[in-house]
Amino acid sequence: MFDNIHAVIFDFDNTLYSNKSLPIRLIASLPKDILKISADRKVRKSLKGCDFEDEEKYLEEYFLRVSNTVNISEEEARKWYFDVYIPTMSRVLRKKYSARSQANEVIETLNKNNVKIAIFSDYPDVEQKMKDIKLSQKTIDSVDGIYSAQDFGSLKPAPRPFLQIAKDLQVEPCNCLVVGDRDDTDGEGARKAGMEFIQIKTHKTKVKEPNHPLWTWQDFATWVLQGMNPIQD
Repeated sequence: MFDNIHAVIFDFDNTLYSNKSLPIRLIASLPKDILKISADRKVRKSLKGCDFEDEEKYLEEYFLRVSNTVNISEEEARKWYFDVYIPTMSRVLRKKYSARSQANEVIETLNKNNVKIAIFSDYPDVEQKMKDIKLSQKTIDSVDGIYSAQDFGSLKPAPRPFLQIAKDLQVEPCNCLVVGDRDDTDGEGARKAGMEFIQIKTHKTKVKEPNHPLWTWQDFATWVLQGMNPIQD
């Protein structure tokens, strides 16, 4: 198990940092927008696994559903999302959150060992958010690909983005390891794409799924820093 890994694809939110209390802090920062913030979460849940194969087609459907949910125009929904919500998320991350312990060392060690690295987030402006959680510029420069689901026009667990990332990294899917906090998105996407998966245990983890490892972040960091030695099933 994990004896032939040539690339690691990291989920971002709640994997490279703990996003505990993030929704509450977003609402506290935008108290008048509580219905819009709730709509974002509801609409994303309704679109889980959908693949529009194009960023703008996805955004059109997303903003249509948000506008219908909170009774605003699609144009207003779009302006709020890009001009208010995403910048506020970045600001909250910068003020309140930091990358997990040894995250810089883990990514840089993978890079030194010629393991390709990708970051695959559900939200846009991923590189900025990597800076917001205090990942170093050296660490960011060690990453081979930075992606958001929005870029693909497709939300996890749709397999196409995972397969495209593997193609970009020039690594076969069977030699890719996905590391994420959610089995229903990160894990299911990995399985559909024929990739390995490690679930990172977080404050949200309730039940261990029987078909993959459940590790703490420190378990994973220790494994990487000690040379990613093969693990027996």
